[in-house]
Amino acid sequence: MIAVWRCLHADGYKMKRTPFVWMHVGLPLIWTVVYLLYIQGRPYALVNVYTGYMEALGAMMPLLSGIICGMVAAQEAQAGHFQNVLTRTRTKETGYVSKLLLVWGCGSLAIILSVLLLGIGITLVLPVEHVPYGAFLLGAVYLLLSSVILYVIQLWVSFTFGIGASILLGGSGTLIAAIMITGLGDHIWHYIPWAWGVRMTDSIALLHMGTLTGTVQSYLEQDMAMGWLWVITASLITLLGSLLWFRHWEGSRAYE
Repeated sequence: MIAVWRCLHADGYKMKRTPFVWMHVGLPLIWTVVYLLYIQGRPYALVNVYTGYMEALGAMMPLLSGIICGMVAAQEAQAGHFQNVLTRTRTKETGYVSKLLLVWGCGSLAIILSVLLLGIGITLVLPVEHVPYGAFLLGAVYLLLSSVILYVIQLWVSFTFGIGASILLGGSGTLIAAIMITGLGDHIWHYIPWAWGVRMTDSIALLHMGTLTGTVQSYLEQDMAMGWLWVITASLITLLGSLLWFRHWEGSRAYE
């Protein structure tokens, strides 16, 4: 853990002079301001405001993770064809875990920041007396946990095939997530990682802010339980597989 922390600190320092930090702070701020201006003066219920915001945020996660992971991989390629991440630590996995924690951790902080800004902004533009910050933050936690597998996949694609392939896959994932919000995803979203974030945050909103009958609530709880089973199982398998891959990886020719 100490080695990972040192490596993570070094990776963070290298990113200070890049757009990396500003993207994770500026984009949540810009998106929240635009969204609040859009809903201002409109008679939206709180649950609809929240689901609309989180659906858009969850749908954009694949594309944003593709861009971020591509930037990190491109920087490593330019700094020495991945030799820093491959050779600077005693075990190769340490450097890989550091990169993964960097991109996922910053993405998670951006998600939490976005939801907090939304909660604060709602009190300014909507006539609500109480904002359920607990439910808001729970949705953010669900979104960031369901995004682990996205960063693992995107980092592998970025390291292996380059930033172009990573952005292309991220854009495709965003399109899939948008489709899965509709009724087409009702019975298959559990098996599609790009759909996890948008579907689970929708369910959280309905369970904590909606008015549901007992039958609908029971269905949503069972649907969420099945979703969590796939999230945890697939994320762990994918993470272990990526560690095994990186142990034997010697660098990519995509950047040469």
